[in-house]
Amino acid sequence: MNIENKNETNEIRIEKRFYTVKEFFALLGGVITKSMIYKMIDEGEIPVRRIGNKIVISADWVNAYINAPCIAVKKIREEQVS
Repeated sequence: MNIENKNETNEIRIEKRFYTVKEFFALLGGVITKSMIYKMIDEGEIPVRRIGNKIVISADWVNAYINAPCIAVKKIREEQVS
């Protein structure tokens, strides 16, 4: 568990370490379906861990994925030029 420094009110903030598929879906704002997320998991595009019967996605991976530059637009433009 990551624990950050205490803030001005002496509260300890604990960072989220994992997201469920449902939480990841919500973070994406419904841009893709849960079925597509599960397909990406099955194909190894989204690395997961199983904790009991839950599938969870590392918060580090989620943050990197969400903040990564979009390469699909570049690929689409390259295909249109070709």
